[in-house]
Amino acid sequence: MKQINDVTERMIRGFLIAILIGILLVCFYQVATRFVFVSYAFAWTEEMARLLYLWGCFLGTAVLLRQKRLIRVDIISNVLPKSLFRAIEIIMLLSMLGFSLVLVVKGFEFCNSISQDRLTLLGHPRSWFWLPVPVAGVFACMYILEQILDDLGELFAGS
Repeated sequence: MKQINDVTERMIRGFLIAILIGILLVCFYQVATRFVFVSYAFAWTEEMARLLYLWGCFLGTAVLLRQKRLIRVDIISNVLPKSLFRAIEIIMLLSMLGFSLVLVVKGFEFCNSISQDRLTLLGHPRSWFWLPVPVAGVFACMYILEQILDDLGELFAGS
């Protein structure tokens, strides 16, 4: 599972770099055409920047989840014995897994329900704005499962 997650994380990180470059280019173009080259302005650039931003936020969160770089309160981990904290962390990871599964299932249901609606300027399905939620949920589930298996291994190994 670790090898699959390594590959998906590298792919997502590459995609995130492309998203960041895309956001910078679209926003630069939008500002330049608003003030300098007014006759070359396109209205769809605002929708595109917003769409790229949403994809970047959700996929970036999944990567940060795998790297254990999300904001956490570690005051409890400094006080509790290591084995007890690992057990509590497994419970927290299981609840995060449940929430991620809800994001996947309900997110795909919602995307399916609005797939006929179209974006005003781009003309693409409106579900593209909501699709990052279940997609990131799938990756979050994969990364949380990896962490649960690692923590269970450490808990039963007694380290």
